[in-house]
Amino acid sequence: MFRAFLAVGIFHFVLRKNFLLVSFDRDGAYAKGLRVRWWDFLFYAVFGLVVTSFVRIAGVLLVFSYLIVPAVCGINLAGRIGNRLLIGWIIALIGGIAGLFFSFWWDLPSGAAIVCTFGGLLILVSIGTLFRRHA
Repeated sequence: MFRAFLAVGIFHFVLRKNFLLVSFDRDGAYAKGLRVRWWDFLFYAVFGLVVTSFVRIAGVLLVFSYLIVPAVCGINLAGRIGNRLLIGWIIALIGGIAGLFFSFWWDLPSGAAIVCTFGGLLILVSIGTLFRRHA
């Protein structure tokens, strides 16, 4: 399983410029001659493969918490794609480690503790974003 996920990571790293162009500048992708619908299909096919594999391993709530919460936090806290990605990675790392810590400390199921930790992080970031926008 690790080899498959490593291959997907390398695949996305190598083709990242085309994926980003298709995602954020469709007109530019068409002008460059990219077959946009094919690139969309390729992205979502690989994404579906990864998500279904992880859901079998970790469960629906944990997988979608890792997908949604870091991305939303990154969008709320940064404007540039690189900064959003970095913030997302940091939030995912904090949420995972803190959730495992809470799971150990309070003898809770680890998946549920991580999901609740992500929920708490999302609430904190959302409140912080609200205060920052009103200030």
